[in-house]
This record gives sequence, C-alpha cells and structure tokens, in this order.
Amino acid sequence: MSILSTLFPYDIYKGLKLTGRYFGRNFFSANRKKVRANLKHITVEYPEVPVHLAPRFRGRLQMLRDEQGEIKCICCLACERICPTQVITIEKDKKEGRKLPFPKRYTFEMERCIFCEFCVEACAYDSIILNHQFELAAYNREDFSHGTEGVFQNMFKPTPVGTFSVSADDDGNAPHY
Repeated sequence: MSILSTLFPYDIYKGLKLTGRYFGRNFFSANRKKVRANLKHITVEYPEVPVHLAPRFRGRLQMLRDEQGEIKCICCLACERICPTQVITIEKDKKEGRKLPFPKRYTFEMERCIFCEFCVEACAYDSIILNHQFELAAYNREDFSHGTEGVFQNMFKPTPVGTFSVSADDDGNAPHY
C-alpha cells in the first residue's frame, strides 16, 4: 500500500468527482439560463417548477362528490372501522329526498394519520381518496383537524397551504379535484 492511497482513497476521489460534476451542472444552469434537453437535473427547483410525484403517492384524505354535487359517502362506517389509528369520525343523518344516509359530520384528524390508505381501500363507494397534496405543514394544531364543516376544514379540496403544493401531472398542470 502506498502512502497516497491511505491518505486519499480512490473511492473517496470517485465520489467527490461525481458530486462535483453534478453540483457544477446544476449550479451553473439552475435559474440562470434555459436547461438543455440533454442535461438531467438531480434536484427539483420547487416551487418554481411543479413537482412530479409517483401516481400512488398518498397525500391528504379528501372526500368526493358525485355528478349532481352530492357527497358520495353513504355512512357505511367501513373507513372508520378499518382505520388503525382511529382518526376518522362519522355522524349519520337523513336528508329529505335522499334514500341513503349522508354524513352530518365527517371528521379527519390528520396529525395522527399514518397515510396507510386502508380507509380508501375499504370504501366500497369510492367516496374518499388520498390526494396528491404533499406539503402538509400548519401553524396551529387545529389546522390538522379536517371535516365537512367550518371555513378551513374543507374535505373537498386541498387546504389553503396545499393549493400551492399539489403535485403536477405529466403535462405540468396541477390536478383538479
């Protein structure tokens, strides 16, 4: 063994060379000039460039409506029963002119959710999904409680913070829920 290989191993040199090459490419091209088509970025320039997430990404729980604008949920309580952390609470109610019950109150405590998607798989009526909202930070603990009532407790669209943090589809457009 030579003294040079013990002081500066070849593997460290290869790693630093690779890191330096990508750092130089990104540093001199990001936000300074148009990126060439053959130059692949390792990092994403978020929030200037929309983020592309995997199709199976699990974001925040969201309720869906049917074509008439009615809530699809019929209060079968399957999602409430299967949830391992018990973060979903549903109160049934009857509505005049509707045969099936609808949720009077549907509450989702996001701070304890583990995003396992068991509730979505258990729902036989496809009334809930995990959307592609990935930025879930909030300033108040109350902002993690979502439901069908209240100004900011809207289960039907992304939260106010999440309107800017929803992943883009393949065309670069944010999905509409």
